[in-house]
Amino acid sequence: MAKTTIISGIASLGLVFGLASGRAVAQMPHDMNEMQPSQTEQTGQFRRIEQPLRNKVTVTLGGLGLIGLELWWFLFSKPKSRKAAAHGGVQEVTVTVDGGYEPSQIVVQAGQPVRLNFDRRDPSSCLEQVRFPDFRIAQELPLNQVTPIEFTPDKPGRYEFTCGMNMFRGVVEVQAADATTLLQPMHHSNHATASVSATEAVVTAGGVQEATIAVEKGYQPNRAIVEAGKPVRLHFQRKNLSECYDQLLIPDFAVAVNLAPDQTTTVEFTPKHPGEYEFTCGMKMNRGVIEVRPEQLLDRKAVQSHVHIQK
Repeated sequence: MAKTTIISGIASLGLVFGLASGRAVAQMPHDMNEMQPSQTEQTGQFRRIEQPLRNKVTVTLGGLGLIGLELWWFLFSKPKSRKAAAHGGVQEVTVTVDGGYEPSQIVVQAGQPVRLNFDRRDPSSCLEQVRFPDFRIAQELPLNQVTPIEFTPDKPGRYEFTCGMNMFRGVVEVQAADATTLLQPMHHSNHATASVSATEAVVTAGGVQEATIAVEKGYQPNRAIVEAGKPVRLHFQRKNLSECYDQLLIPDFAVAVNLAPDQTTTVEFTPKHPGEYEFTCGMKMNRGVIEVRPEQLLDRKAVQSHVHIQK
């Protein structure tokens, strides 16, 4: 906010100097017009009036100052950066909305839930909304309130967020996370529960691959590992009452179900091909991945080889 005020003040000062100089050059003294009317009528041309050196220096310095300030603003003024702090398995940062975004650059890790708390203090209509185009988020920011926005970035990169009028901007810099960090449990401070970011489905006696996913602060775990060619049964335990989690979408398996609060909802499907298949909440703000690995064919190959030897 302070930077914006300073720039506005300097720009206004430069404009005043420019107007004053223009008026001084354009106008001619009344006494000169009275003394030489015939000469003015004969020539029909404007006469150049020399300005005092002080006026020239003032206008020149004002223009150079504005140019220097603009160059510094765009080339040397670096955005303030802050690394998200992990709380309960969620990367969290508070962003102050006051004449822009503070911090304007946020550093997080890929594959882990992110929660940005936007504390709006500026009444400007431009800052009534914040948008994250890459995550399909457009969120209203009530004045003098803190509004949390949650999403899970899957890939490293730089993802821009802007105000509703695209005048103020910020960046979420997503860095690659260590594989060991993703697969190891993250312990809470109260030691009551442990949260992991990946789990391998357990095969039941009936040949169904089962896994349970808690819907709380994002999806925990946010990666379920299964095998191709076998039925999968995922149990989603919803504990978060946010309307974002009212629905669960798994587009590649044509799954779209409602998740009742404080209940467990089961979805079933059979993945045929290896790969990674995304699942999201209804607003596509929070995401997870179903990792489908190739079907184990070692026993079948061994049997075929034994039959071939006998022949």
